[in-house]
Amino acid sequence: MEGFQGAVKAICIASAAVCLIESLTAGTRMQKQMKFLLDLVMAVVIISPFISGTAAFEMPEVSGSRSVDTSYSMQLYNRTLSRKTAQNIGDVLYSQLSAAGINCEKIDVEVNISPDGSISISKVIVIADDNDSAADIIKNCLGDDTEVINGDT
Repeated sequence: MEGFQGAVKAICIASAAVCLIESLTAGTRMQKQMKFLLDLVMAVVIISPFISGTAAFEMPEVSGSRSVDTSYSMQLYNRTLSRKTAQNIGDVLYSQLSAAGINCEKIDVEVNISPDGSISISKVIVIADDNDSAADIIKNCLGDDTEVINGDT
């Protein structure tokens, strides 16, 4: 690795020298000749470590593999997905109740998402003018096995 670092240092020094000499010879008659010579010097500096064998590339060994813990990210994703799904279902139910002429004050939807991605709605809490009619509309939309709870009590 030290040979590689030496080669990099040599290239950096040669590059700095090339820039300095090019800026000094800019606008002179010797500009093209100096550029050609400097390009040759740079090529020799870059190629010489490979020819001499000092630029042997060795990758350091990684001591043990690290496993990335994605459980927190998955938990956060699942919570966000559940919250957004509940919000979307609540918005649809609210529009269904409004279309039926029922004034709805609040709808809370509890959603469970299983590891295989299936969504189940465990219960809906509703506060409306006519809770019985609202419960009938919600069960009609989501299924008769959906638990609808009156939020007034």
